[in-house]
Order: sequence, then C-alpha cells, then structure tokens
Amino acid sequence: MGFMRDQSLDGHPRCSRCAQIALVNSRFGFAALTRFLLLGYVVAVVCIVGCQRDGAEEEPPSVASAPVTKPHKVILSSDAMKRSASEALRRGDVASAEQWIRKALMIEPEDASLLELAGDHAVATRDLDAAVSFYQEAIDFSSIPSNTRLDKLGHTWMTLGRPYDALKVLESAVKFHPKDPAIRTNLAGLYASLGLQREAGPHLQWLVMRSHGGVNELVMLSDMTRPQNDKAIIEYAQQHYPDDLRPQFATARGEAYQANWKTVAELLEPVVEKYPEFQAAYAHYGRALAELGDEAAMAEWMASLPEQMEQQPQYWIAAGIWSENHGNIEQATRAYWQAALLDENNGEALNRLAAGLAELGMQKPSRVVAERAGQITSMRDTVDLLNPKQYNSQKITVQVAKQLHGLGRSWEAAAWLRAASRMTAERDPTLAEVYAEIRGGMSAKTPWQDPDSLIARKMDLGSLPKLDWNAQRSLASQSKGKQFHSMIRFSDQATDRGLNHTCEIGKADRGESGLWIYQSGGGASAAIDFDLDGWSDLYYTNQDGTPMQNDSLPNRLFRNRAGRFQEVTPWAGVGDTGYSQGVAVADVNSDGFPDLLAASIGRNRLFQNNGDGTFTDVTEEVGLRGSTWTTSVAFADIDQDGFVDLFEVGYCSGNDAITVPCLDKDDHLPYSCMPTSFPAQADRVWRGDSEGHFTEVTSDWLGKHEYGHGLGLVVGQLDEIPGIDVYVGNDMTANHFWSSTKSADSEFRLREQAVIRGLAVNRQSLSQASMGIAVGDPDADGDFDLFLTHFLGEYNTYYEQVSPGMWVDLSSRVGLADPSMDMLAFGTQWFDADNDGTLELMLANGHIDDYRKNGDAYRMPMHLFHRSTSGRWNRLDASSLGEYFSTERLGRSLINVDINRDGLVDASVTHLFDPVSLLINESETDNSSITLFLKSTSGQPDAIGATVTIEVAGKPLVAQLLGGNGYHGSNERCLRFGLGPSNEAKDVVVQWPSGKRELFGNLFGGDDYLIVEGSAEAFSLGRP
Repeated sequence: MGFMRDQSLDGHPRCSRCAQIALVNSRFGFAALTRFLLLGYVVAVVCIVGCQRDGAEEEPPSVASAPVTKPHKVILSSDAMKRSASEALRRGDVASAEQWIRKALMIEPEDASLLELAGDHAVATRDLDAAVSFYQEAIDFSSIPSNTRLDKLGHTWMTLGRPYDALKVLESAVKFHPKDPAIRTNLAGLYASLGLQREAGPHLQWLVMRSHGGVNELVMLSDMTRPQNDKAIIEYAQQHYPDDLRPQFATARGEAYQANWKTVAELLEPVVEKYPEFQAAYAHYGRALAELGDEAAMAEWMASLPEQMEQQPQYWIAAGIWSENHGNIEQATRAYWQAALLDENNGEALNRLAAGLAELGMQKPSRVVAERAGQITSMRDTVDLLNPKQYNSQKITVQVAKQLHGLGRSWEAAAWLRAASRMTAERDPTLAEVYAEIRGGMSAKTPWQDPDSLIARKMDLGSLPKLDWNAQRSLASQSKGKQFHSMIRFSDQATDRGLNHTCEIGKADRGESGLWIYQSGGGASAAIDFDLDGWSDLYYTNQDGTPMQNDSLPNRLFRNRAGRFQEVTPWAGVGDTGYSQGVAVADVNSDGFPDLLAASIGRNRLFQNNGDGTFTDVTEEVGLRGSTWTTSVAFADIDQDGFVDLFEVGYCSGNDAITVPCLDKDDHLPYSCMPTSFPAQADRVWRGDSEGHFTEVTSDWLGKHEYGHGLGLVVGQLDEIPGIDVYVGNDMTANHFWSSTKSADSEFRLREQAVIRGLAVNRQSLSQASMGIAVGDPDADGDFDLFLTHFLGEYNTYYEQVSPGMWVDLSSRVGLADPSMDMLAFGTQWFDADNDGTLELMLANGHIDDYRKNGDAYRMPMHLFHRSTSGRWNRLDASSLGEYFSTERLGRSLINVDINRDGLVDASVTHLFDPVSLLINESETDNSSITLFLKSTSGQPDAIGATVTIEVAGKPLVAQLLGGNGYHGSNERCLRFGLGPSNEAKDVVVQWPSGKRELFGNLFGGDDYLIVEGSAEAFSLGRP
C-alpha cells in the first residue's frame, strides 16, 4: 500500500503507516499511559525511519555517515511474533505479550489475527475499551470474521455493560454466518433478555425448523408476549453503563405484564426521549399512557411517533385502549384486529378483539376469536406446569405438543415431542404415536404456522372506522363522576354479641409465617337458620389438625337468639373434626329444614337436620364417597329434575401438597406453595335422586376437560340459556363456566364455555389466581355481572355482561383494577349497604404468607367500593366506615347476613390468627328495604336460580338466589332490595328455575316476605 505524508503535532512530517501505528499504541496504552510513554521513543524512531525509506527525496548517505558494523541480529517474522505473544498470554506474561504484539503491529498493522491478539491482551489487562477497538478492527480487516472473533467482541461489550452494542455484533454475526445455530441461539437469547422477544422470533423459528431449538427456546416461542428479560443482565448494564437507558425497556416489559402502568410510563418516558427511533419502547410507552388515561402525555406521544409504528402490535393495542376510553368501541375493535393481524398468537390482542366484537353484538365471530385466545392461554398454562417439574415431564410436554398442533404450530409441536423423548419423568406411552402422527403430516414445505389457523386474517373488519387520533371524544370529565359522600358505617360486634371464634389452622413454622399451602386459605363460614326461628345462625370451621385425618378441633355452630349468639355445637352434633374447607347449606331431603355440608381435605361430611335442633351425619348413608382436597361446595338442582345435586370444587391432588414444603430460593425457609407446584384435583359432581341418595356423575356431566385448581364457586342461571350454570374460579389457571345443555340423546350435560363466554381469563388473556366471586347487577341493566378477587400484583376482575351470555373484562374502565394491585383478596360480596338501590362491593384482603421481606404487606385492610353515577367505582374512606376498615387482618371468607333483622345487611368475616368479625351495619339512612325468602314447589324447594325483578322509582332492579356464594361460604338464603326513599317495590316478578314467571304485585318496604311458588301472593314475616 502507498503512503501519504501528513503533519505530526510538532510539525514534523510523518507517514500514514506511522500514524496508524501510533493510533494502535495509543489504544494499547489507554489504561497504561506509563507504558505508552516509555515506548513512545521507539515508535517515533520507527516512524522517522519508515518515512525516510519510503520518501521520494531521500538523500544518499555520506561516507562520514556510514553505519558502524554491529553483530548480526535475528529479525523474527510477524507470525513468529504472534506465536510468541500467544504463548506469553497463555503463560500469563502480559508484559512480554505486549512487547511482541507491538513489534508485530509495526510490521502488519492490518493483520486481523494480530489485532484480535491485541484485543485478547487488552482483555487480560482489563483495558476493555481498547479491547473493543482491537476486536472491531480485526473484524473490519476480515473478509469473513470468524465466530470466535465476533464472540469476543460481543462478550467484551457485555462485560462493559453494553448489551445493545453486543446485539449489533450478534446481528452482524448472523449475516456473516447465517447457518450457525449457536450464533442464532445467542442472539435470540439476548433479544429475549432485553425484552425484545418479537425480534427474537425469526431466529427461534429458524432454530426449531432445523432441529436446533432446545427447551429454553421452545418456552420462549410458546408465548412471545411473555417477558423473558434477564434481571441480572439489566442490573449489570445499568450499573456499568448508566448512560444507555435502553435496558430499562426490559424492566418496563415485566411491569407491563403485571399491569403496573404507572411504573411502565415512568421507566419509558426518558427512554423514548433519548431514543426516538426505539419503536418497541415507544409502543409500550403509548400503551402505558393509554392505560393511565393521561391525555396530555398521550397527545405528545401521538405527535412524535417514529416511522413504521404500525408494525408494532402494542401500538394498536394502545390505540384500542385509547379508543375504548373515549367511548369508540368500533374503532377500538378495529385496532385490536390490526394487532392480531400482526401477531396471531398474541392472546391479549385476540381476547380484546373478542371483547370488542361482543360489545358490538357480533357474538358468533366473538366466540370464534375468544376460543382461539383460550387455546393459546391453555397452552401457555400447560407450559407453566413444567416449571415446578424442572421441565422434566413427558406427560405434560406431550400435552403442550398436542395443544400447539391444534393451534397449527406443527414445527413447535414436533420439537416439543423431540424434547420429551429425552425426559425421564412422568413418561407418556403415547409419545411415539403422537410424534409419528404430527411429523408424518409435515414436509420441508410445511409453513411455520398453518394458514387455516390464522383467524384474524380470515376476518374482514375493514368496514369499522379507521384509527383517527384527532377524532376522539374526551371522557375525562365523565370518568371522574360525581363525588360520593358516604354515610355507611359498620361496627364489629362479634364479642359483644357472644360470637367468639377463631379459625384454628395449626402452628405456623415461624409464628405467623411459613404457612403450608393447606393452611393459608382456611376459615369457612355459613349462615343457616337451622331452627327456623327467623334468625340466621352461623357456622364456622377449624383446620388445626392433619389433612386427610379427623384430628382438628370441631367446627362450631352458633345459635342466633334475637341478635345474640350461643354456641350449640355439642348438642347439635355438627362438630366435624376433619381438615375443613368450604361449607354449603341446602334442604337436601326437602323436609323444610336446612342441612349442612362441611368440605375437607379428606372426607366431606353431610349433616342432616333432624328438625329438633340436632343433626345426623348421613354421609355414608346417602352415598357420598372419596377423600380428596375439596375447597368450595354448593347444592342446587343442576339438572332440574326436582332433586338437589352437589358440586364440589377440587384444588390439589396427591400427597405432595401436604408433605413437601416449598423453600424460598433466597433464605431457603418454607413458605406457602403455589398451587401449580402440584397436580390439579378434578372437580366432582353428584346427582341426587328421589331417595335422597347421591351418585357421582362427574365424567357424564363434565366430560373430558382440563382440571383447574379451584377455589371460588357460584351456581345459578347466569347465561342466556335456560338452566343452571356453574362458575368456578381457578387459582392460576383458566376459570371454568359450565352451562347446562341437553345432548342429542337428551342426556343432561354441562358444557365448559368460559373461554367463549369471556370468563376464563382477564383482558390481557392471562390466567389469574382466582379466589372469591361476587354475582349481581351493579350497573342495573337487568343482567348479571361477576367480580373475581385475585393475588397480589394482579388486578381484581370485573366481568360485565355486555350481551346475553357474553362477558367482558372492564375492570380498568370502571376503576376497579388499580386499587387492587397491591392487595390480595379472598371473599367478596355485592350488597346494598345503605338501601339506596345501588350495590356496594366489599372485599376481604390478606396475604397467603408473610412476604414482608419482599416489600409485600401481610395483613391488609378490608375494602368497600361504591359505584358513582358515571359507572366508575370509588373506594370509600376507611376512617368513615368504622374502626374495622382501618385495621389490617388476614381476611378470608366473607358472607352477607342480617343478624339483627333491622333491614340493613351485615357481614361476617373470618381471618387467619384473629377472631371472626361480625360487622353490624349502622349506616345512617332513612332508606327502606325488603327481604324475600323464596320456596319452590315445582322443583327443589331451595329455588336456586330463581330471579326476582322489581321496579323502584321507575328503575328496574334484579337479583337471583345463588348457591356457592363465592369463597368458602354460604350467604343467608334470601334476596334483599334497597328501595331508597320510595318505600315501595312495584311489579315484583319471580322467574322460577322451572321457567315459570309469577307476578306478586307491589310490596312495601320495611318488611320481610315469604314467597312460595304458585301462591300468587307474598306472605309478610314482619320484623322485630
């Protein structure tokens, strides 16, 4: 190569080669200035000599200047110098290595391998900035850089805490070596670690289609919307190179997955300001602003969108949420459709699309889309079951493969089956058969995903309005609603009224910490007027013994004597000593007296009311069998044959849940386990007959289905199809909604339809830790909505019935999402606390174990919400509600009952470690109410599913008699209506479970009534 003269800083001419050598030396000595200065003289001499030799005007030497003869010196080649340098580095002699590298670079400054060696030396001396320069130059001087060379550069960037620079290296490495699976594996892994799963997708697909994808890659591919960010990488980058804000995006992704939108916005605001081209960050930032309803920030975001944002699914989801917030459901639905077109496996996009279609009355396409979203959620939940198994379960892995195949994702399915063949636990004998079936239908031309499974592309929603940010109608003023000043008051009078009970759960490992999973949810309660004196009695459970054994303290029955309580357990004979769970009340043998079922981890017990104040255990006599973990239970005439049936909700199966502790990964102490650590226990259904016996019909009525870890339960006529429905809230798995139907052979069946009904998961298409369930008509539109409580970090879910039999998660829209994020709730009920005709919402909160070391609250206060005229819910001030609402407890079962028969509904709340509370309603109100007790004559007497409609001041109100009543409890078996100041309920209509409608005219407030089917009039029971 030729040389060009330039000027040095001191004015002396120097050649470009000398300048390059000087640059190399400066890089080499960036962190060792002393070494550079000592060697500067040598460099200067070489530069001068080199320039003189190559110069055009070199003068011949004179005789006087002839060189003196010196001894012969061996000059090594650059290759020899490289070998010497490598050997010196291997020995750890970095000083010698440096000398050899310098000398060699003077001869071959563009030698890629020599520059790489210089980088190795810089790494050895911790001069990482110099190492980056050397490695990059080695790559630049390579026609095709080796994997090793590229890897060294990428690794050095990572060591410097600059993962985004390492990404660029790996991206270029794929271009140089497109067939190298290791590079793609590393690139996909780093993408995912930084929250960029979507960018990792093509590389993961490439790996799987060439049989290179392992379990880690398959888990990532199973749900590309779930964050896989590496906390250690993010924290390291932020500590070592804080100038780069982009790693915050990964943290924001995790917060977004948990719906912590305020945190997401705070994290991403500086990121998008500094990196306006960062599309993924921009999209998620906009999503956060839309969720928060921040009008001003959203306007700025819209005005500064980078190009091609329309290729980001989160952009369209943000647009959909923004449109919803401004009342434009049509535009929102089209936006969700656009998101689904970009990612057909985005369960949230599909779930939101299904919800939008349901709100627009497009039920058929809504159910198709919802079913698809449900399949994705189910597959994701199954993948989650592998985690506690250390990804070593053939049985579960084969199930994942089947689900993926059903989604048209055969390449992934086959890869999961290959992974299953290497697993040793829980072997599946069908593995080879399933693999042959799936792989046999594939070829090299098989697409990554079957086009027939891409349902969004089959839909044409082009007629819906296009996105127009400027045409949104602001609802900001409406969303705040009218400020509500409550006069609602409650007083805990349990002790004053003689109700002294604490649910004993046994000794925790560390005081109140270190609970076993079977201890953490205890404390059932039930209202039962067992003596038919008109005053509701109360039944409570204990569980301080051993699961599957009968060594707990007895459950307790308290008789209500005009508002004061007396324990009658020994005389009544209902002191079950099993490890008790939920409780159900029903007139099982139709003799007019309510009976009692106590569920257990073990044998459930049915106590028949003898009518004289005593009960008899008839469990064996009526045919109830088996010892499993049952949580909530409910009686109802499910098949409408006139005889009561029983639905039992199962939780965990096997012995591990009661024998194997779960240890914290940090302090190695035992804490309450997650339910998905253990197999789910199947729910069970028992059919009652005319003889009072029960026969298990689980397989006949429920058929084959995926089990859930069930906790909450309600039974009633909830959808648009006549017949009794059963809704089960599952813990960390999709909920179940069982709808009554008749098969082609006229056999009765329950069809699981939670997915297509919109009740399986939340709006993000995520399974939640469902516990309590409330059912009512809080928006007074004539149908029944549902509210479910969940775990800390998950929002409680409000499902509004937007069209017959179709529900949509509107939690955020009505203001119920954010207040629940830092709470863990169990029992919940809707009731009219002040009799004004509008329902309030009560929640019992408390953690499952003591995680205060993580910053989580353990004991928590109860919440009470009121619905404003705008439709949004406001949490009422605790200080105004009574002392109990300002006290933190571990709340569990919550039931409604009018203890003192004053027409104001009261509440009973159980806790862990603390006595039960009896919240007597002392609200200051002149509003009146009516209480209705219903008895059916054409069917089972309890009339579960009977619906009553009344008119108050021109407004219709509706309520239904339900079984189950949510979490581990049974409410007082009646319906209450607040009448406001009108003091009259007009046009009282009862729709009996049989389908018969009966009009009972007008009823006056301030009274209790007995309504018997076919009697044509309501009988006044009076009040004390």
